[in-house]
Amino acid sequence: MAHSATSGRFDRLLDAAFATGTLATIATGGALLGLGWREGEAGRVFRLAGRGLLERLGVVSSAAPLTSVALGYLHHLAVATAWGILLGLIVLPLRGLARVVAALAAAAGYAMLAGTWLPAPLRIGYAVTSTIPGAVPIGAALALALLGGIWMHAADRDD
Repeated sequence: MAHSATSGRFDRLLDAAFATGTLATIATGGALLGLGWREGEAGRVFRLAGRGLLERLGVVSSAAPLTSVALGYLHHLAVATAWGILLGLIVLPLRGLARVVAALAAAAGYAMLAGTWLPAPLRIGYAVTSTIPGAVPIGAALALALLGGIWMHAADRDD
């Protein structure tokens, strides 16, 4: 009986972490679109990410401009979702104010890592978030997503 209760809690945690990953993808995608609009092209960040990924594979990106945007968008879906799930799994098991503090610290920590050390393929926003000022909008969006994940997880709890 105790095993099924533990399993049920873990299943709810995984569900909340995946929902948090989805929120992270949506929130950071909006932040990246905003960064692109600021430069005059909404899809700029996705195009640059796709171009960078294609060039890593030895493909001339100017030969496939739409492929660059699509690949950059797919990169965003994968990387932002993964970061949201990972950070959600760290934050969601905590309780009370510790959750909120951990969510804000995790988002700030991600922004610091992205702006200083994290390789481009592992960053949300690829090359445009390679500095701390560039990573701040993504960190803010991640903080909102993590706080939203906390709210969803708290609403689903019955333990």
